Order: sequence, then structure tokens, then C-alpha cells
Amino acid sequence: ADLTTKDGEAVGLSALSGKAVALYFSAHWCPPCKRFTPILKDLYEEVNEDDAKFEVVFVSSDDSAALAKEYMEEMHGDWLMVSYDSPVREALKQKFGCFAGKEQGKFPNSERRNGIPALVVVGQDGSELCFNGTSAVEGKGPAAVADWAVW
Repeated sequence: ADLTTKDGEAVGLSALSGKAVALYFSAHWCPPCKRFTPILKDLYEEVNEDDAKFEVVFVSSDDSAALAKEYMEEMHGDWLMVSYDSPVREALKQKFGCFAGKEQGKFPNSERRNGIPALVVVGQDGSELCFNGTSAVEGKGPAAVADWAVW
């Protein structure tokens, strides 16, 4: 499965339907990520309190599946994750140019537009709606999600 819940349960793309979707490029070993993750978690819980309308999909830059799972369990909200072994994980990093500097060697033909953490909001068709989601979340809080509304 390409997409799983925090508990490891496989879900389909239908889990994203009708929601604002943000791809969260992050890793446990990254200090700025560990600072931003709780901010994102609080925002996620606040905006989804009454109605699930915002979904985060974790795209890991961790060194192993076990470390990604541990980071997800310890710090992340109850959102989704691209399976560590899925080719989609690397494809998303290349498509949006968001990956850790130490990963550049894996993607010699990809322009690195942003390191981690990165939060990229995408449309239902996978197109980029907002590239600098981390700044939007830090600056606007829940109002940022309203800007990304698809409902």
C-alpha cells in the first residue's frame, strides 16, 4: 500500500477526497522538523475538531522504515503517511523538489527547491497549490487551511 494511517492500516486515495491536502516532508533527525511537527499537529487537531477537512501526508526522509514509524508514533498527528518502501515516497520528493540535503545524491536530476521540513499543499489532481506551507502555518495558523479550502 502506498498510503497508511498512523497505525499502519492501508488506505486508498479516497481518504483524501474533499480535503485540503498537505504533503509533509520531514525526518526525525532534523531539529527544525522536530520544532515544526508539534505546531503542525496542533493546527491539524484544531482545524479538524468538528469536521475532517485537512489531511497531512507524511513523506519521510528518515534513514529507515523503523525510524520513520517511531517518529510518526512519537510526534506526529493522527494523519497519513506514504509507506516508506513505496516508490511514491521518492517520486513525491523529486516532483516537488523537497528533500534533505544528504538525499541530493539520490536525485541528481532533480532541483532541490526546499530542504526539510517542507509542507506543500496540493490539489485533488496533485498540482501544487502552496509551496511554502510551513511559513503559512506559522504565520496564519488555522486561517492558512481556510486559504487552501477545497470544500
